[in-house]
Amino acid sequence: MPVVDSDDDSVWRWVLQHYRFDPQRRQRRNVTVAAYDNAAEWEAALSAHDRRIRVEIDAGNRDPRERVSGVAWPPGYHAEQARGRLVRDAIGHGVDPRPLLDDGPPPSNVVVFGWDADGQPWSAGGGEPPTPPAG
Repeated sequence: MPVVDSDDDSVWRWVLQHYRFDPQRRQRRNVTVAAYDNAAEWEAALSAHDRRIRVEIDAGNRDPRERVSGVAWPPGYHAEQARGRLVRDAIGHGVDPRPLLDDGPPPSNVVVFGWDADGQPWSAGGGEPPTPPAG
């Protein structure tokens, strides 16, 4: 199974996550276990990891709230999310967010709109989510 870097923002990656207690952050959260370069390998790893966790939960060795899940991240996902946070923070501080969008669009679930000093409307974002590669 070719494992890829989950932080490599230049490729599609299917990320296996384990919801558990993270001692470094002292909270329950999704912890990245591994990332794969295709959905079939990710699904196989997801099933194997889920079986192992369920056996350990049934044996009383793990917290019953733990679970295994995953997500597909398209190329540019982390950059779009970071841009979305910057835009949100800029708006919260009363700053025009448009210069922050010069490097690319916000995430597909974010739309930013307003009016400039001349009263002209402007908007950015609201695109379609990316389509995963076939097979």
